[in-house]
Amino acid sequence: MHKFTKALGATMFFAALLEMAVILPSAALAAPATISGKVTKVTLYRGQAMVTCEVPLDGAPGAREIVVGDLPEHVVSDSLFAEGSVGVEVRAVRYRTHAVGAAPREEVRQLDEQIEAVNQKISVAPTAKTELSQGVLDAETLMQITLFSFEQRQEILDKQVKNEKEAKDLGQHLSLLQRKHAELTDGASQTAREAVVFVEKKGETPEVIRLAYLVNRCGWSPSYTIRAGEDRKEVQIECNALIHQMTGEDWSGVELTLSTASPALSSAAPGLAPFPVSLVPVSRGSAQQKRGARADLAKRLQSIRVRQDAAIIKFQNTLVFSDNIVSNWDANAAANDYQSLELLNPKSALREIELETAGSGDGPSLAYRIATPVSLASRSDQQMVRIVQTALPSTFHHIATPVLTNYVYREAEVINNSEEDLLGGPITVYLNGSFVGRSEMPTVARGQTFVVGFGADPQLRAKRELADKSDSVQGGNRRLSFKYRLVIETYKSQPVEVSVFDRLPHTERAADVAIELGELKDALSDDKLYQRVERPKGILRWDIEVPAGATGEDARLIEYSYTVEFDRQFQLAGVTADVPQQRREFEQLQRARNKR
Repeated sequence: MHKFTKALGATMFFAALLEMAVILPSAALAAPATISGKVTKVTLYRGQAMVTCEVPLDGAPGAREIVVGDLPEHVVSDSLFAEGSVGVEVRAVRYRTHAVGAAPREEVRQLDEQIEAVNQKISVAPTAKTELSQGVLDAETLMQITLFSFEQRQEILDKQVKNEKEAKDLGQHLSLLQRKHAELTDGASQTAREAVVFVEKKGETPEVIRLAYLVNRCGWSPSYTIRAGEDRKEVQIECNALIHQMTGEDWSGVELTLSTASPALSSAAPGLAPFPVSLVPVSRGSAQQKRGARADLAKRLQSIRVRQDAAIIKFQNTLVFSDNIVSNWDANAAANDYQSLELLNPKSALREIELETAGSGDGPSLAYRIATPVSLASRSDQQMVRIVQTALPSTFHHIATPVLTNYVYREAEVINNSEEDLLGGPITVYLNGSFVGRSEMPTVARGQTFVVGFGADPQLRAKRELADKSDSVQGGNRRLSFKYRLVIETYKSQPVEVSVFDRLPHTERAADVAIELGELKDALSDDKLYQRVERPKGILRWDIEVPAGATGEDARLIEYSYTVEFDRQFQLAGVTADVPQQRREFEQLQRARNKR
């Protein structure tokens, strides 16, 4: 029995040792230390940014976990991915959070400490005030106070006022610190955000892991400054990016790319659903209803484009399969609506609407890579980064539209011969160093010409005069004859080039209303774009030279006449029933003139 007991004890002892041998190595494996990556590259989109940080990887080869901390408050948790250098293979990446006692960002921790210090000072101030005003005064202290001189009592009052002022100042300081804290954290809780990267290191050589993720609360928009000098042969153009960056992390010395595209994380291709059709009764309507249907068609086509673009962008950024299917179906539904319009409407109407709305989108996706490293702090106010600064050749002229205004405006045709496409955006215009005004420029490709306005020229005037009108009847038709005089005056000491615009009545029903332009002493402009786009719509344009000092009797005149002939049983009037269509046509003309 004794031997059995000894043997049993030995067995239990060795079993315990074996258990420890199994447990101890596992317990000895300490959790991987948290390291911080260095943000090296940022692609900034309109409402998000793709941030890339580099994480050093040293040590022996083998599998390991790398914990990357200090991720920003507004990181998109599903967007994390990692790439390794030649000697590293990335197996997986996961995102995790955990609560911390102090704010993870150093600047936030410093503010927390300052707020706590101010709160302690404020808690002391009422005590001092109470001792002075309501105080805990014993009999001896009271006797001493009664013996104080007037100057001593005044000293106590001064101290009380000083303490009250100090308490007020501390309150204001505390309020300021709290506002700064709110700007930095944007209401974020004290939560640490980390990426756990599972890697396989193949050799002894130090390697690098590139961790990338999307962040919200950031974006950019272009802003231009255009300056012209005395020679007017070129304009200086400066394009800047106005950036808002409240992601929760600072970008210091990063390689910055500004993009107008949308980030795409999903690797899946959208699937195409069947397009079911059925027979429905044919509807008939009046001409007015058809015009209304055409206007409605343009709105529906534009709405479909917006829906389809939004669905595809959402599809590209959805990583959950069920959500991916939903956005994929939304894109198919928009395509179904478009194909339904193709079935119900004639080709001519669809093609015309497509041409009208072709320039109303955001244009091509552009990307600007900033040549030098950029630093952008996470803060509430906007920051500026220069994209392009160059001189572009220009040709200045004046624009007169006397049927609209007596002012004559300066314009410059500018050729974008730079190495960058110019994204459409607001511009601030200067002439000879003086502020002229603000406007907006379209998206301009390399090699393309665009128009920049430089405001009204105070030394020129224009007016339109009805010189003659006659009304007669010939057979069954009524004939109206008009003669107009356009007057251009200048106080300049040099001749100036002026493009003068006026218009004839315009109708799509030439068989019912005959409009004929009379003989002209000054020929209409031979500009190809004008002849193709504006002249068929009844717009008249003369490109003339106005002599120096042409005022009063010496003013430059343009005279023209036209006739309108129609059935005398009718009366001619301006058409106001289809204003939306007229407005779309006007917008199309303006876009064509401002971007060539």
